[in-house]
Amino acid sequence: MDSSQHNRGNTDQIRLDNTVYLMVQHVTVEDGKLYVCDVQENGTIVHTSNGDFTVNNNLSKGRYTLYRSSTDHSQLHLVCYNNGDGYSRAQWSWTPHHLHPLKVIASAERSQPINVKGTDFGNRLVTSGKPFDGKDFSVRIVPVWFQDAGIYTCFLDFYRFPTIDLITVKVTAEPSDAVAEGDTVTLTCSVFHVTEPMRLVWINGDGKSVGEKTLTVDEKSQSLVIQKAERGRGNWRCGLFHQDLPRLLVPYYQEPRGNYNF
Repeated sequence: MDSSQHNRGNTDQIRLDNTVYLMVQHVTVEDGKLYVCDVQENGTIVHTSNGDFTVNNNLSKGRYTLYRSSTDHSQLHLVCYNNGDGYSRAQWSWTPHHLHPLKVIASAERSQPINVKGTDFGNRLVTSGKPFDGKDFSVRIVPVWFQDAGIYTCFLDFYRFPTIDLITVKVTAEPSDAVAEGDTVTLTCSVFHVTEPMRLVWINGDGKSVGEKTLTVDEKSQSLVIQKAERGRGNWRCGLFHQDLPRLLVPYYQEPRGNYNF
């Protein structure tokens, strides 16, 4: 898989059995024709295929599904922007996935500062620090927590702009504390809420599937037991697949001393 150098830091390559997936994060319109897949045999390219895709930069009034891991470095950009006439007021609302009522998490009047509401996000909901200009009401959630899953909707005046369905995934370890050499560790990969057919796949350092499960409303996690003999293999990754495509990859790394870290 090849691409121009400047965007390689925003890619995540997944090798699973006989397939290699390349996940491109934070895409721009220019990224749509950057990627080429080369198949090599004995060092010689025997097949080339372009990985072209289209990027739509008009997010207004659409509905999108985003996937985020519950880790310290994960963040969610809630983009709400209109290039036309300015609006008098704006708000972001959040509806948790477990049938809770809609909550307003941020609001503003034109030319006034953005107000962060409620205690669900606190200082994790980051604004631009500038007054609302009538057009741009974008905010960020940093870091993303597992329970942040739900539906986020932006309103400018009374008009509904982007609606984002956030799916969150986390990996936990049992025991969670440092373990001694030779102990057994159980890793569990969980999805907060299942709204459509998905599956979780554990992938070892050799790119092989070592456990998978199709998720349901009642079955939302998949566990992997790491025995002593497997602990030197380096790392494991939990992949969330939807329609046979990977949507999110959560790594779990092993340090040389036998400690494990996300």
